[in-house]
Amino acid sequence: MDVSPWWVAVGFGGQALFSARFIIQWLASEKARRSIVPRAFWWFSLAGGMTLLAYAIHREDPVFIAGQGAGLFIYLRNLSLIKRDRRSLTSPGSEASSQAPQEATVVEHACGKTEECESGTDDSLKARLASLEIENARLKTEVAHLHANPVQHQGTGA
Repeated sequence: MDVSPWWVAVGFGGQALFSARFIIQWLASEKARRSIVPRAFWWFSLAGGMTLLAYAIHREDPVFIAGQGAGLFIYLRNLSLIKRDRRSLTSPGSEASSQAPQEATVVEHACGKTEECESGTDDSLKARLASLEIENARLKTEVAHLHANPVQHQGTGA
């Protein structure tokens, strides 16, 4: 295999961009103390994917080309959805027009369901409240069950 150092650098550069998106997502989640997917994640996905696609085309690897090419549509679609949501938040006549546009976040509900919401929007808060109410009801049922069926431990006399 004869690959020029320039193309190896392009390949490693693309891989570095692509991998950096996970570090960005992790740091943003740590800062927010919940799992979020910032716009920068999608931008780094797009930049890394495009660079890796160029490398794959140079290598003439159809599997690599198909994988990276398909991913680009997903990254572009997510960026398009975020742009549309941000525009609707700031458009005149929008209920949320007084709010500054914020990063999209992935809200993980107590019931295990995850969804992407705009931070600070009423819908996001309502979804979180509904999730907490469901979890609260589940826990109350579990506590009632434990009170109705006390477990006696052997050797403790209880």
